[in-house]
Amino acid sequence: FRPGRRGRDRDADRAARDDAHDEERARRDRDRAARRADRGPAWPVWLTVAVLAGCGVAYFPLHQDGASPRAYGVALGLSALCLLLALLLTVRPAVPLIAAAVVVPAALAAATLYGSATPSSRASRTVDLTLAPSWIAVAVAVAASLVALTALCVRVASQAPAGRRTARPVPRASRVAD
Repeated sequence: FRPGRRGRDRDADRAARDDAHDEERARRDRDRAARRADRGPAWPVWLTVAVLAGCGVAYFPLHQDGASPRAYGVALGLSALCLLLALLLTVRPAVPLIAAAVVVPAALAAATLYGSATPSSRASRTVDLTLAPSWIAVAVAVAASLVALTALCVRVASQAPAGRRTARPVPRASRVAD
């Protein structure tokens, strides 16, 4: 049995559609790879997410211990802020979110250190509610801030145009004769 003209035309149309589909898939794959390359490596952001979640857990107020509801709410809010930042970074690791991931844990560490240095302050009552001991909470917060700073530097460096990454020689000043 030899296929007729209609069968050959159908086969040719099917082959053309398959080729067009393959070209479209290849173009999407190239675009996706280009976007991924523009964002830089993903591991700094994922490491930031992990350490930021650890910071949120370390600052979680497990018990109220006679603290005012306001102090407990502030402690709970700061812990939730770290966890929310970690969640948002998993969805969209944008530069402003990474910058916030640098600032929030650093502020938590500073508040904890300030609260430890001045026991009569409001900050002292708020940071005493942390799940982890204050020295562990500070260490985790500092680590989260430094890891986020690293992720921010990697992200910004990967977004810089290729021409700006290379060092250019500095032109020499010419001497003018008097």
